[in-house]
Amino acid sequence: MIGTIAAVAALIIAIGAAVYVWRRGARRASGPVPQITEDGDSRARAFIKAGQHKEMPRATVSDLRLDAQSLLEEAEAAADLETLDAFLADVRDSLGADEAVFWRWSEQRDSLSPAAWSTPGAGRPMHFDVGGWAGLVKWAAEARVIHFDSDARVAVARLAAAPIEFDGRLMGVLSVARVEGLDKGREFVKQWLPRHASQVGRLVSMSELRREYSRYMRQSRALLSAVQRVQGHKSQEALCKSICATALQVSSASDAAVVRWHAGEVRGWVQYTTPGFRHRGPYELTKDSLAARALAEGTMMLIEDVGKMTGDKSLFFQGDGGWPIGTVAVVPLKLEEKVIGAIVVAAERASVVPPDEARNVTLLGALAAPSLEMVWEMEEVSKRARTDALTGLANRRAFDEQISQLLNHADRFGHSLSLILADVDHFKVVNDTWGHDTGDIVLKAIADTLAAGVRTVDVCARFGGEEIAIILPQTALVGAVELADRLRAAVGANRIWAGGNEIPVTISCGVACYPDGVLTKEALFAAADKALYEAKSAGRNCVRSAVPKPTGKAS
Repeated sequence: MIGTIAAVAALIIAIGAAVYVWRRGARRASGPVPQITEDGDSRARAFIKAGQHKEMPRATVSDLRLDAQSLLEEAEAAADLETLDAFLADVRDSLGADEAVFWRWSEQRDSLSPAAWSTPGAGRPMHFDVGGWAGLVKWAAEARVIHFDSDARVAVARLAAAPIEFDGRLMGVLSVARVEGLDKGREFVKQWLPRHASQVGRLVSMSELRREYSRYMRQSRALLSAVQRVQGHKSQEALCKSICATALQVSSASDAAVVRWHAGEVRGWVQYTTPGFRHRGPYELTKDSLAARALAEGTMMLIEDVGKMTGDKSLFFQGDGGWPIGTVAVVPLKLEEKVIGAIVVAAERASVVPPDEARNVTLLGALAAPSLEMVWEMEEVSKRARTDALTGLANRRAFDEQISQLLNHADRFGHSLSLILADVDHFKVVNDTWGHDTGDIVLKAIADTLAAGVRTVDVCARFGGEEIAIILPQTALVGAVELADRLRAAVGANRIWAGGNEIPVTISCGVACYPDGVLTKEALFAAADKALYEAKSAGRNCVRSAVPKPTGKAS
């Protein structure tokens, strides 16, 4: 799967290059594209090497934010204008003019504006009579023919304007002007100005195509970089953290979150959030939240100013306050047309994440979705392998792994660790009287009560049959005994119904603590089991603990 993702990313780069080559070929007037090889013209090789000392400003490879991209494109455009200005200076000199100007045509505004000119250091054309010549330049664009402005007194052309067309589209107008009249004469200008205009068209088109190709390549490199970062993570938390960090690099958002979604169950969970969100994951989405609605519909939700929203603004769950101010976008993650989650990006200012940047996040999501799905599936398999199917508690395998790790942690940091063993009283009677299905209901209800009564750091596991073990990190014997008695009382007070019958049940508990009364890790379970036996012998529905003797060994 990961290899496939990397291959897809590499393909993106290849496609970008192919599109560039195809579009360049399509825009050429005619003739084959010249091929340059090591054995080719030495002048061609020299030309390729020339200018390699020239460096362009570069952003971070993975930075696709519009402000960073704008800086790069401005630098590229400045280099292109430098080349165009130099060519216009040659046009000026060859036609005996004071100035040559490239007027850029705007189809949207139906207007011309000066884009480049031959006068060095000038902030605008210095030798153009706007009042007298502006209409003639626009006429040249609209009629797509060369026009002259002549001074009848001296019978010379002061201005000539020729349309610039390339690949069938109007790009603008090339004008040359001299108040005393163009030195080379009307016929010479009429012959050469259209040729120069054609060259300007090629230069401008090539610069546009180069910038477009640069955008393709920057995006491709950024996506490939994202794949390389994503594919290196095998755990859910590390992967989600990497995805959020990358989402902030390809957009102007300040915070990000990753949401998991089960389309069949119409349920979702916030798996990871950056610090800017009020609530840290994981937690479940509510169905009426903005994120859940976007995921259920499978469409991107971009709110450019949440301050203008009316009604409920809950982003992840009812009453969470939403993202209070600024911009928020929910970008669904899809795999084979099925929504599996979302990347949520947000910023504290309105309109900070434009649609182009939201699309960057969409492309990131398309690359990250397979890795996320794989990690989620692996964690589901791992969770099922460590979970008791009936009660939903950890199973014996998970218990053995956790107690070993937590005992080592207690040794390393000098903490106490307690163990409670709880056993259902007279459970055989329950099975014999009401049947094993009822026994399962009773055991599930007791497990729910015990799980609800412990901390999130505690481990509650079905050890076997009707016996449940609870590991309490950083808990001394006194605290463990108090908790065990509260759990015992809670089970006894819980009314369990099955098949129309109320099933009265109680539990007995044995408690031991390491190293308080238990000198070795291996003796912890045995001490708690012995205490449980004493609770059973004392009449059940009670708690007994392994109390240290003066020798330091538990009784």
